[in-house]
Amino acid sequence: MHDALVDILLLLSAALALGMLAERMKQSAILGYLVAGTLVGPNVLGWVEPGERIDLLAELGASLLLFTIGTEFSLARLRSLGGRSFAAGALQIAVTCIVAGLASRLAGFSFGAAFAFGAVVALSSTAVVAKLLVERHALDSAHGRQSMGILLVQDIAVVPIVLALSLGRSGGDARALGEAAGLAAMYAGLLVASFVLFVRFIVPFGLGADAMSRNRDLPVVFALVCAVGSAVGAEMAGLPPALGAFVAGVLIGGSPFAAQIRADVAPLHTLLLTVFFAAIGLVGDPSWALRNTPLVLGVLAAVVVGKMMLAALSMRLLSIAGATALAAGACIAQVGEFSFVIAAAARDGGYFTENTFRLVVTVTVASLALTPLLVGAATRLARRNTAGTASATARHAARVVLVGFGPAGRAAFEAFSEELRRSTVVIEASAALRATAESVGARTETGDARRRDVLEHAGVPGAEAVVVTISDPATVAQVSALCRGIAPAARIVARARYHAVRAEISESGACTVIDEEVLVGTQLAAATELLVGPAELDRNPHASG
Repeated sequence: MHDALVDILLLLSAALALGMLAERMKQSAILGYLVAGTLVGPNVLGWVEPGERIDLLAELGASLLLFTIGTEFSLARLRSLGGRSFAAGALQIAVTCIVAGLASRLAGFSFGAAFAFGAVVALSSTAVVAKLLVERHALDSAHGRQSMGILLVQDIAVVPIVLALSLGRSGGDARALGEAAGLAAMYAGLLVASFVLFVRFIVPFGLGADAMSRNRDLPVVFALVCAVGSAVGAEMAGLPPALGAFVAGVLIGGSPFAAQIRADVAPLHTLLLTVFFAAIGLVGDPSWALRNTPLVLGVLAAVVVGKMMLAALSMRLLSIAGATALAAGACIAQVGEFSFVIAAAARDGGYFTENTFRLVVTVTVASLALTPLLVGAATRLARRNTAGTASATARHAARVVLVGFGPAGRAAFEAFSEELRRSTVVIEASAALRATAESVGARTETGDARRRDVLEHAGVPGAEAVVVTISDPATVAQVSALCRGIAPAARIVARARYHAVRAEISESGACTVIDEEVLVGTQLAAATELLVGPAELDRNPHASG
């Protein structure tokens, strides 16, 4: 245990240092994490060896990420992707497998090795791409949705690919593998059914009645149980564990607790994902790569450029817009972490030599390191396509975000014009106040406004104004500061319960601060003026000095 903790500490320390360096160089921290893993790994400094505990934390991080990403994709939103996204995923896998397989056959690979190499190249990294899309607020963009649809199909395809490789190793015993596939399908069906029962009955009972707002620890524990339990269940069913976590997240994504769960587990999955990316870097072998530089660079360029173009072509064949197809193709142009599973199975089955396996590992790590640059380029390309961007963001467009729906929040909402009420989103953690808001026609978002993820999901980045109606001054200042960081151009109108905190709230980022004590004094004076008035004072015999 002591050695494992030291290894994890070294890995995290190196990831922290190189992640900060990468950010200073205007690169993604993921690049720093990958390089950190390679640097302290067995092939460079030799300080950290891959092991079960590190692999377990890395897998937990990937599962938790896919679970939280799944909460963004409720069943309704998955259906909105349309059949073309999933058809594009199947076509991309088939086309990439064929082209990469033929190229490797020309290079002298056997048929089995060519199939395995094609399968390795066809798969991309759901965890890396999803995280980068979230960081760039592009998960709900046109190219982001297409990328996620294709990545989901790729994750599902891992199972038949591994079964096919096993068929070759078993000497062609199709009956045994058919039975295994049937059992996997049955277990997968039972797993999804258990998820549905859990989300429909247990989740509302456990997290309803404002339980989340009373105890901030419950959502974290709940998310961990869901992510780990679904990952374990998926593995038992013969499916990729991260895919099971994603399915569980999708089913919870339709509940009112989704945004708050994402916000509460964000620090935890950030920590675990750092281990995940650094653990991928551990398998890198720079000395082998240097000895074979021309081969590595040639294969890397062919894989990244070829895969991007083949993926874009697959989407264009299904009438997906050109800019969206190219941007999505750039997002998935890397070789993914599941390719390690395929490559290991191919090596164990005798399809890959040791040099071929090292080539696959090196190209995979290098392509993952290029992914932040590719996703950034894809996002810039997609932004030029203004029509696609507008259609992707229209669903979440909100002119005003109203934080809190107590008496002040409700009064503000009801004083808005009818047009403004229709384009207002209310953030409220209380189930009772959410029900009140919905009863008067407000769109609501569940969650604590002190969480950045909750504010982003409610539409603060694109809002014209944010109205903070909470009574607690410290919370008002915190929310105002977060909103100013997320939406620098938004007008922030905030409530100050006491005159003494007005300056603090203003300095935190609020444009307009409504001072309750000054406002009450003004209203008291007005009411007195109406009751007594100057004329009444003149007629009062005791008023003379």
